[in-house]
Amino acid sequence: MKKYLVELEISGDLALFSRPDTGGTPSSFPIPTWSASKGIFESIARLASGDAWISPLAVEVCARKDDPRRGYVRFQNYAFNYGGPLRKSGQIKEGNALQVFSTVLSDVCYRIYGEVKGDKSRARNGGINPCHHLQEMFNRRLIRGQCHRTPCLGLSEFTASYWGQIRNNVTEVDTSLNIRLPSLLTSPFSSPVNGTFKPKYQLNVQIKNGKVEYDS
Repeated sequence: MKKYLVELEISGDLALFSRPDTGGTPSSFPIPTWSASKGIFESIARLASGDAWISPLAVEVCARKDDPRRGYVRFQNYAFNYGGPLRKSGQIKEGNALQVFSTVLSDVCYRIYGEVKGDKSRARNGGINPCHHLQEMFNRRLIRGQCHRTPCLGLSEFTASYWGQIRNNVTEVDTSLNIRLPSLLTSPFSSPVNGTFKPKYQLNVQIKNGKVEYDS
């Protein structure tokens, strides 16, 4: 059966893919979670009907070819204002934000690979194949620099400095990066479309030669 594959490269100054075990002072995973990568794909193209969606397959940690730093990821402290419902009642009543301190990634670059999945039965019945339709829409928008919403790296304020086609002449996979992660959040939901809250984890994850394959 034909597979509908997509890929992109994204980089930015800051990123935060929160580890659930770090609570109110979040620290980032060194790579995007499966759900974060899915969100990056969907920021470029998505079907509101949910007939097809992009399922991330793998992520590669990259670096610029002119950057000699290899084999590790860079973290830094960061603080931001939170205005959501988890603030104290007094803060909500007075309209005050809660300052949150976090540990984020800096100077990141990833290549993310995915497969469009969904119901292909329509194509067999003479209708539009939603998987092919979404793949074509994604690739067209990627080339043109169009998006559904501005791609970001975890937090909406961490917008990408670059997103688009893979730049083989500018960046390369950091093959010297090897990190073991005891667990990696796959998704907080039970299903890729219209799911309920039910976190799933991938255990004993190995970033090997700069690459991780997602267990979706």
